[in-house]
Amino acid sequence: MNITLDYLRGRKIWLVKNFCIWGEYSAVDLLLVHTEIGETSKRIIMDRVSLGGKEQEVNFDSLYDFKGNKLPQQISSPKVLALPSNEVSCMVMEESNSGFKIAKRSDSVENGLVDLLIFELE
Repeated sequence: MNITLDYLRGRKIWLVKNFCIWGEYSAVDLLLVHTEIGETSKRIIMDRVSLGGKEQEVNFDSLYDFKGNKLPQQISSPKVLALPSNEVSCMVMEESNSGFKIAKRSDSVENGLVDLLIFELE
């Protein structure tokens, strides 16, 4: 038995081809205070507003790899790499055991197209 070969063959890696990204990166998250002063009432309202778009949330179990196999519902310690297929810049925002958030730059009109390389870090 070759321990190194067993280790490399035992790693879980998936490639998802031609994944379309429509979510936009929110550059700033603002906390706003609104005040209303009327004849009969006075109010202070706290509000949270994201400047820019909304990131795209993706669950692993909604993806299929390039061989047509469905990804598992949970991946322990995942790492997601976005390999660009067009000129739109895209980035992975946050990763969890059940999925990830991904977004394109807000100044781009067209959708991003990437190949996703997802692997388990254990």
